[in-house]
Amino acid sequence: MSTPLEEKAGAYLFFSRLFREAPDESLVKEIVEKKLLTLAYHFGDESLTEKTFLEEIDWLSKTEKILIEHTALFVAPGEDSIPPYESYYCDTLTIDTSTADSAYFQNEPIGHGLSGFLSGTSTSCVKKVYQSEGFGIDSNYHDLSDHVACELEFMGKMYVEGKTDTARFFLRTHLGRWIFSFLEELEKQDRSHFYQRVALSLKLFLKHEDVFKF
Repeated sequence: MSTPLEEKAGAYLFFSRLFREAPDESLVKEIVEKKLLTLAYHFGDESLTEKTFLEEIDWLSKTEKILIEHTALFVAPGEDSIPPYESYYCDTLTIDTSTADSAYFQNEPIGHGLSGFLSGTSTSCVKKVYQSEGFGIDSNYHDLSDHVACELEFMGKMYVEGKTDTARFFLRTHLGRWIFSFLEELEKQDRSHFYQRVALSLKLFLKHEDVFKF
């Protein structure tokens, strides 16, 4: 029988898998039959009696559609795209126009940064954290280190290794800074009902973490 810590680690790794790539037919079947999103939503509850169930039976016949939705949301640029990166939500770019010889620029640096830029300080910071904990990224993985799938996987691996303090610190200083903004955007979109439910499940799962309890 698994311990609560092992179950928590498994949930993080499960969500990481869903954001890294679209679930195949066997995983969708497991999600529906075992109510995996519902279990994460109600993490820590002993019974699912009178609980909110998130899975839909017709997902079993929509694996290809979910694949297309995953690509539209997290891979391909476009109007449906929702960037899954910490740097997009947390980093800013400050433009120094004080030396620009043009009437169109202010004589002093812009007082606020521009958001929505990838591969900023967050990307390099999380990479250093990974390295310090011996968390290696697969050589076949070619995305940024602050991708939501990477950060969720890191959380899961830390719990697997019993590094609870490291996981909590990373949640407080990295993943927790932006994940709820990302999930809010994912819940608002109407491109994918499947990933709306994934967002709802992950949001409620994360709220069981002590660092978000006040």
